[in-house]
Order: sequence, then structure tokens, then C-alpha cells
Amino acid sequence: MEIKNFAILKGEEVKIEKGVITLSQPEIHDNSDSSISKERVNADIRTDFLFSNGTIELKFKTNNYSTGVLLLFETDNQNGISIGLSKHYNSFIIGDGIKKITPITYAGTLKNYQLNEERKLKIQIDGSFAKLYIDNVLVVESFVSIKEAPITFRISSQGELQVYDIKIASVKPKIFVVMQFTKEYNELFEDVIRPIAESAGYECIRADEFYTSTPIIKDIVESIQSSTAIIAEITPDNPNVFYEIGYSHAINKPTILLCDRKREKLPFDLTSFRTLFYENTISGKLKVETSLKKYLDNIK
Repeated sequence: MEIKNFAILKGEEVKIEKGVITLSQPEIHDNSDSSISKERVNADIRTDFLFSNGTIELKFKTNNYSTGVLLLFETDNQNGISIGLSKHYNSFIIGDGIKKITPITYAGTLKNYQLNEERKLKIQIDGSFAKLYIDNVLVVESFVSIKEAPITFRISSQGELQVYDIKIASVKPKIFVVMQFTKEYNELFEDVIRPIAESAGYECIRADEFYTSTPIIKDIVESIQSSTAIIAEITPDNPNVFYEIGYSHAINKPTILLCDRKREKLPFDLTSFRTLFYENTISGKLKVETSLKKYLDNIK
């Protein structure tokens, strides 16, 4: 969809008309010195669109290499994530932070391109994986962890800058479920986990739903990376389940652990993690549904 509603949070030299954001240099009225250098002007602009997963595309054009076009995303740790063209680092960047950006990865520079030509910038967020494309060419990619929030644009330039044709294709966030594939746990998945996850706005998948020719471990790793969170059933000692939990923790993926109260003791490595215990009864089903929904709502 095309974004049409914007709010200017900061910046006096910015105008928005019909979805086109224009940043211009202020007029300088000083006849005593005609060599006054232009100062960089900047603006922060927020949309009304809530975003967590999908693709953001925009086009921009500038007449000055000292230009920045960044998209700012919120995170649980309140630092935020910045993705796009950084004026400060003069590079295309995925960075940790909003007020003070620390590069996670960066490459290239606007100086590799001609001025006054249209450039296309595309950001793809797939679970905890972000990719930045310039003119449909992948430039940088990295693991990130953002939460659903309005998108904010931070633009700056020492010249004229236009940002336009902003389009967002949002996709439903995914929950990847890790568990033993037996009748008992299949029923837990179909009767409790999947309905609750879908009612909370997630797509819910398991490894046994893959129908590809690629190695299963590759599908599992990619599914964990592209998911917003993991739900893992840890009642039986299953090495495959524990392997997938370990990988999820290694990439800081939000992980919800489920365990039947019939299990007497958790594995030592999991005792420090929050676990949702349940009873395999009618009343137990209602309790785990309520608790699981609260967990999922807090992830967004």
C-alpha cells in the first residue's frame, strides 16, 4: 500500500505534498559574503502505519552527496534500529540505535552514484533478518529484532532532497513451533497453540509442514530466523527440540517454553528461562490458552 499520512516531528525546511517529502535549503539573506556554505538540514517524519514484518520501498533524488535517508524502527530495548543511507557514516547501513547509531554492518556510498538521478531503496524485514537493497541490488543484511510500531523517516541533506513513491507491503508475522511429533503433542498444537497464535495475528508453522527438497535442518534454521518468536514444547527429552531452542537463544529470538506439569525437573540449561507449565485437562487447556495469548501479545 502507498503511504499518504505523515506527521512532521522535527524539521522546519520540510514539506509534504501528495506523498512527496521535500527537504530544501533555507534561503540565505546575507549580501556581505556570497561564499556562505550550505548547512545540513534534517527532519524526522512519522507515518501512521504499524510495521513489523514485510517490505518498505521508496525512491529518492538529491543534488548533494551529503545526504541521509534512514528508516527508524523501535525495539524492545528502546535503542532502536536504523536502516538506510547514513549521512554520518556516508554509507548504506544497518545500525543499532536511533539517537546515537552504532553500525552493525555497512557498505557502499552515495558517491558511487550520480546526483540528480532517481534511486530506489528497499528494506525487507523477515522475522529477525533485515536486508537493504539499492536499485534492487542487495547491499547489506543483518540480524535485527524490531517490534510493531509506526515507521519514522529521518532525512537530511546539504542540498535538495525528495523522498517519494513510498510503499509498504506488510506480511503476517510468523511463530515457529518446536515439539515432538506424536499424537499427544499434535493435539496440543492443533487444539491450543495454532488457534491461539492465529487469533493473536500470527502465522503458525511446524517443521513437518515443510514440503521442499532442501535439507530439513536448512528449512528449520531459516524458519527460526524468519519467525517473530519460537514456541517450544519441552516435556519429553528430545535432542532435536533442544538443538532448535539453543539456536533460537543464540540469535536472541524470543522463545516461549511450554511444559506439562507431569515432568518433574527441567534440564539444567533451561531452568533459568521462563516456562509456561500446563496440565493436560479441560481446565488446564483454558489456563494455558489464556497465558499463551498474554505471552504472544507482549511480543508484538
